[in-house]
Amino acid sequence: MDQSEHVVDLFHRHIESCMYTMEALGEGIAKASEGIVESMLSENKVICCGEGTQGLIAQHLVTNLLNHFQHERPALPAMALTTDSATATAIASQSGYNDIFANQIRALGHRGDCLFICYQGGSANTLRCIQAAHEREIRVIGLSGPDASDASALLQADDIELVFPVDNAARLTEMQLVAVHAICELIDSQLFGSY
Repeated sequence: MDQSEHVVDLFHRHIESCMYTMEALGEGIAKASEGIVESMLSENKVICCGEGTQGLIAQHLVTNLLNHFQHERPALPAMALTTDSATATAIASQSGYNDIFANQIRALGHRGDCLFICYQGGSANTLRCIQAAHEREIRVIGLSGPDASDASALLQADDIELVFPVDNAARLTEMQLVAVHAICELIDSQLFGSY
């Protein structure tokens, strides 16, 4: 297979992953957008985080909410816990890596906020983050890979988990980004109507 054929194959795998994801998560993605809108209409915010590439997906949601997605509109209340390296490294060195997000949620989160967290597995950092959100009465919206059973077990009845039916790490990241874009479009539609 030459390089151009390889590229075509990659796009075919992306399209196939889109089809699986669309069928499995269409309703869940709509519910996630509704949960975020509900928080915003109650004058609350979305707190976003994730480790590694998953953190970039969460941060991308924040960027689209604070700035705008496709059309000019007022900024929406969202914050990323992954962007302050001084805070993250201070917490990691003094309290432990597993508290990087939990400490921030305990300090900055309020009842009625929404935690948007992306994860592939159930790291201790992810688990403590979800627990801290529940302590503060914050709804959790989780975007996960298929191997996140420990995190899934912590979720409560009003939480929303989108389990992506994709085993490949690159395809998972792509599908989570597609889902974030869908969520942004749905949020804008619910808050500002059709453009």
